[in-house]
Amino acid sequence: MTKPGSVRKIFQSPPLLSLALIGILLLSAVLYYRAVKIQRFLEPALAITTPRIEFSGNIKRLLAREFGPGEIKGIRFTANSIFVERSLLSAGIHGKDSASTPLYKLSRVLLAVLKDPDMKEYVDFVLVSLKSPISPFGATPGGGKEFKMQERAELILNSLYKMAPELEKSFRSSFAATVISGDFSKEESEWVEFRFIQTEMLHMEVLQSLKKYTK
Repeated sequence: MTKPGSVRKIFQSPPLLSLALIGILLLSAVLYYRAVKIQRFLEPALAITTPRIEFSGNIKRLLAREFGPGEIKGIRFTANSIFVERSLLSAGIHGKDSASTPLYKLSRVLLAVLKDPDMKEYVDFVLVSLKSPISPFGATPGGGKEFKMQERAELILNSLYKMAPELEKSFRSSFAATVISGDFSKEESEWVEFRFIQTEMLHMEVLQSLKKYTK
């Protein structure tokens, strides 16, 4: 076993001391370079995701205010869309217990988004859509089914207007209803999507945030 005194004598030797100092300096340089590299990666990534995260957080808070905290059965929020099971909208569409129906609460959420200047500048319009599965032969099954689904999508939108008349009065141009045909499962077609189509403002803000990293 090497005695402490022997170790001290080794490091007191000028050549070994110089090598130790050089090694420490090199290690410090490597660690600093890696820290700078990680920072230059994280900062642009944060600049890109922050506006979207803030927008999503605001939507989740509005949903919790109307529907209560925690998981909401039959309603989910993913990225920029609110998905609602079609069965939950039936009561609101037929005008039953309007103040307590999911459709009424959803109308309040959408109205709150569009009335908030900070959120509205990121929303070009809200697309109300139903999904129509296509057959293996490329056509929608059933004659006139897609046309009927388009009518249903428009009925949902008009029901939203009835629940919150201010949506139609002040923000009619901010809504559209459509049917999307695709290779959807039966389960997917049971959901109505309320998608926030974002404006160019969000992209401009991201580009401005990234500007300093391009110099």
